[in-house]
Amino acid sequence: MKKNTVILFCLALWSCSQKKIDLKDLIVGQKPNIDLSAFTDNIKEQRGRFEMPTENGVQLVDKGEKVVYYYFAGKKNITFYKAKIADVLETKVVTYNGLVSFISVHPDNRDAVSLLKDLLKTYGAPDSISYDTRKFIGSDSETANVLKNALPRYVKEVADEFDNKSTQYPQQFFWSKNDILTHITIDPTNANLNMSVKIVTKRAYMDHIVQEYAKPLLKEYDSPFAHLFKK
Repeated sequence: MKKNTVILFCLALWSCSQKKIDLKDLIVGQKPNIDLSAFTDNIKEQRGRFEMPTENGVQLVDKGEKVVYYYFAGKKNITFYKAKIADVLETKVVTYNGLVSFISVHPDNRDAVSLLKDLLKTYGAPDSISYDTRKFIGSDSETANVLKNALPRYVKEVADEFDNKSTQYPQQFFWSKNDILTHITIDPTNANLNMSVKIVTKRAYMDHIVQEYAKPLLKEYDSPFAHLFKK
C-alpha cells in the first residue's frame, strides 16, 4: 500500500513538472484553449477601459468590460516560439470579455535573436518599419554586430555630411492581419536586442483595453498603428 502511494506521489510530481505552455499556441481573438490560471497565481482583474484623459494620464471607466491579466515573468515553463521568457521584464496575456486579446512577451536575451528571425520568417514582410540610427562605440560596439546577424536585410551603415558613420536599424516592426496587430520593438545595447513582442486584437486596441496602447487618448501621443488604420 505504501509502495503504491509513493508511486502515485511521484507520478503527480512528474505530471506537474511536465506542465508547459508555449504562448504562440494561444489563438488571439478566441477563447483560451488552455487554462491560463494553471500556469500562474499572479492574476488580476481590471474593471473597465482606459478613458478620460487627465493631466496625470488616463483613468479606467467601467462599462461592463471583463478584463483579466495573467502574468508570467520568471516562469521557466513558459515559452514563446520555444524562446524562454525574461525573468524580470513582464510577459503577460490579457483576456477581454473571455477572449485572448493581448499577448506581451519579453524574451530572454539569450533567445531573442533566434526568436526575431523566426518571427520575421513567420510573419513575412512588415506593413511598416520604424528605423533608428545610433553610433555603437566602445563597450557597446558588439551590439552593431548582433543587429547585423539578426537583421542582415535591414541593418546598414550610414554616414552624415561629415562622413561620421552610424548604424541604421529597425527599432519597430508593425503587422496588421485579420484584425490582429503585431508590434515588435528592439532597444539594442550591450550586445543584446532587449526585445518585446506585443500582439493585440483591433477591438482591444480601439477600446483602449490595455494601458500600453491607451496613450493615443492623450493629445501629445500618436497611435503606433495609426498609419495602418488609414489604409
